[in-house]
Amino acid sequence: MENAGSHEAAAAETLEPRAAASDNQSVGRARRNVFAQAGVRRAAYFATGALAIGFVFWWLQYSTDAICCGDFDGYYHIGWSQQLRQGFRAGRLPQFIWLPLTTLNARDYVDHHFLFHVLQIPFTFFSDVRTGAKISAWLFASLAVLSCYSMILRHRIKYPLLWLVALLGCSAPFLFRMNMTKAMSVSVVLLITGIQLLFQRRYLWLLPLAFFFTLTYDMFVLLALVAAIWTAVRLWSEGRFEWRPLLWVGVGIVAGTIINPYFPHNIQLLYAHVLMKFTSKDFSTAVGQEWYTYETWDFARNCSVAFAAMVAGYIAFNW
Repeated sequence: MENAGSHEAAAAETLEPRAAASDNQSVGRARRNVFAQAGVRRAAYFATGALAIGFVFWWLQYSTDAICCGDFDGYYHIGWSQQLRQGFRAGRLPQFIWLPLTTLNARDYVDHHFLFHVLQIPFTFFSDVRTGAKISAWLFASLAVLSCYSMILRHRIKYPLLWLVALLGCSAPFLFRMNMTKAMSVSVVLLITGIQLLFQRRYLWLLPLAFFFTLTYDMFVLLALVAAIWTAVRLWSEGRFEWRPLLWVGVGIVAGTIINPYFPHNIQLLYAHVLMKFTSKDFSTAVGQEWYTYETWDFARNCSVAFAAMVAGYIAFNW
């Protein structure tokens, strides 16, 4: 009997590791299945969101035959992109000769949307440049909102389609601005990319991003502001001064300012824009409306959905 008992104990000891290994394999398979299902679900959410965003902006863009939206700047942007294409073919930058008696004369002209105009070049091959302008505006606007929606999916925020509806309906001025043939939509993509790099602690990549942002649009200052806010929050919440975002964004901005086909006139133009913003009464002309703030109540009324979504997000943060 003692021998039988010892044999049973030995058999049990032999089977226990096998059972444990089998259990571990089952758990591993279950985890892989969960991750696979989550990946499929996120892909479905992404595809649904991309189609919805593309449809909304296509519908808005083609609600008029003109370059959207009652703004003449779009004609300039697509026209200048066409001039750049012809100039690059000839191996030179084109001259801006149409306003010789202004600060935009041929000698002082600065293309402060340079890379945006380069991005528009593929859309200048249409026989009617209005078609190219509208398609480019639709594409860049869709990418801007899709980048915001992708961040929702990446961080596994619940009910992403609900937030997508809120995003698309958050503000009439936002949709209006995104539909314009301007660099603002591309700036949103670059800004969201910068925020993602901060979350991922990939600070060195902020340098090339800031470089390209500076060559794309004057609103590169927003990337510097985001880096400063990130550093301040880390200092406040962790007691640690995270200097790398400020460094790499700063180096990228300086590089984009100096390694610029319009240097040093680009610095003079930026200074003039800032001066006009803060001392607008001293000038007979004004910079673009996007450089100025909204009236408080107009801002609250136009962005009421966005404010409601923000408050809901704060309330639901720990759920």
